[in-house]
Amino acid sequence: MSAAENQLTKTFDWDAAKRRLEESSKTLLDSESLPSEQSAKILDERARLLARVPTPTLDNREALEVVRFRIGNEEFAIGSEFVLELTFPNAITPIPQLEPHFVGVTNLRGEVTTVIDLGKLLGISVDEEPKLQALVLGRDRPEFAIRVSGIDHVVALRHDELLEPMGVAGGYRDLMLGCSRDGLLVLDGEALLECEELYVDQCE
Repeated sequence: MSAAENQLTKTFDWDAAKRRLEESSKTLLDSESLPSEQSAKILDERARLLARVPTPTLDNREALEVVRFRIGNEEFAIGSEFVLELTFPNAITPIPQLEPHFVGVTNLRGEVTTVIDLGKLLGISVDEEPKLQALVLGRDRPEFAIRVSGIDHVVALRHDELLEPMGVAGGYRDLMLGCSRDGLLVLDGEALLECEELYVDQCE
């Protein structure tokens, strides 16, 4: 069953359909004693009622509100519920002896926040920007920030319209929900926040 058919099954009122069918069948039996012209009208009404199918609606569970942003020339998006803010860090302190995708740490209103270069993690070439921008991600509090080249806007997508992402480097397919038809790579916010490679052990 396709996603559209599955959605239609969820929204179709089967009890109401059965009642319409029973009422129409009763009307059909009664029509046998009616004049032919009136009987024809009743049959037409019966056909119209049975053919009436509710228009499938987009369930909130199927809708995905995302923030679009750019890393280099690549277009990305992530669920808006995982985006806390866009910031322009004034100072970033590098952390020695860490993987290249760690840009460093910055002070975000008293919170020491790690800045990640997601482009390097995913193998995307990014030119140095004159002013660093970072998208702060988290749920109730900042978890880390990812370096971005720019923010576009908030859009709504459908889960069932996402395609298999192509060209994702390494074993990072699990960080993606999918790809839109216009090439937008949609990140899985839950998976991203749970990815151990994006956290620094501050006890070391």
